[in-house]
Amino acid sequence: AGIIPFLIFGTMMGLFLTGITTLVESSAVGALGALIAAAVKRRLTFTVIDSTMRQTLAISCMFLFIILAALCFGSVYDGLGAKNAIRTLLLERWELTPWEILIMMMVSFVILGMFLDDTAMLVIVAPLYIPLIIGLGFNPIWFGILYVITCQIAYITPPFGYNLFLMRAMAPPEITLVDIYRSIVPFVGIMILTIIIVMAFPQLTLWLPNWYFGR
Repeated sequence: AGIIPFLIFGTMMGLFLTGITTLVESSAVGALGALIAAAVKRRLTFTVIDSTMRQTLAISCMFLFIILAALCFGSVYDGLGAKNAIRTLLLERWELTPWEILIMMMVSFVILGMFLDDTAMLVIVAPLYIPLIIGLGFNPIWFGILYVITCQIAYITPPFGYNLFLMRAMAPPEITLVDIYRSIVPFVGIMILTIIIVMAFPQLTLWLPNWYFGR
C-alpha cells in the first residue's frame, strides 16, 4: 500500500518530463490515479469525495488569493520604485558583491521563516528578490532551489518552527520540546552544508532542467 503514492508520483513526473503531458495534465493524471487507488482499496465513498472536493476548493482559493496578493504587492512596490531602491542600496551605497547579496537573502529567509510560513514569506520577498537575482546574473531556478532548502531550515528552527510542533505532537509524552530543539542541530548542519554545495556547484541542481528544456 505504501508504494502506491510513489507509483502515482512517478507516473506524473514521467509523463511530464517526457513531454507526453503538460504540468496541468500531469496533475489530472495524479488525481485520476488517486481516485482509482481509492476505488480499488474500497475507500471511495461519498464522504471521502465530498471532503476531498471541499479541501481542494479551499486550498485552490487560498493559493489564488495569495497569487493575487503577490501580484498586487509586486505592482505597488514596482510603482514606488522599491526594486531600484534596494538595488541601489545594496550595490552602490553598500557596494556588496552579488554573492554577498545572495548570502544576505538566504539569512533573511531563515529569519523570516522563524515567524512566517513559506507561502507568506514568498509573497513578501519574491517581488523584491527575483528581479534583483535575475539582474545579478543568477539563475532563478537555482535560486528557487536554494529558497526551498532554506525554508526547510526555517521550518525546524525555533521559536515558531512548524515542523517542531508537528514532531512534538507525534512524539511520546516523555519527549519534551527542548529535546526536539536539541535534535535538530545535525539536520540544520546538513542542510547548511547542502546549501553551500548547491551554491558552489549550481550544475548539481540545474542539469535536469537544462536537460529537459534543451531537448
